[in-house]
Amino acid sequence: MPLGFLMAGSEMATFSVIGLILDYYLGTMPGFTIGLTLLGLVASFFHLTQMAKVMARKRPKPGGGATGGTGGGA
Repeated sequence: MPLGFLMAGSEMATFSVIGLILDYYLGTMPGFTIGLTLLGLVASFFHLTQMAKVMARKRPKPGGGATGGTGGGA
């Protein structure tokens, strides 16, 4: 999971840096920076939710262990 957070953070940072570069060269400060930072935020949340769905599918369901879920003992 830490790799997922790293990926999401790097996506947002990448969009922000691209926005800063565009603003610098086009002289439109802070238009592209704000816009692309928000776009990066949306993209990172989207990827985090996708990763959470995959993790939820991989997690075993409660009561489905090796005992068959009968709960009996001796």
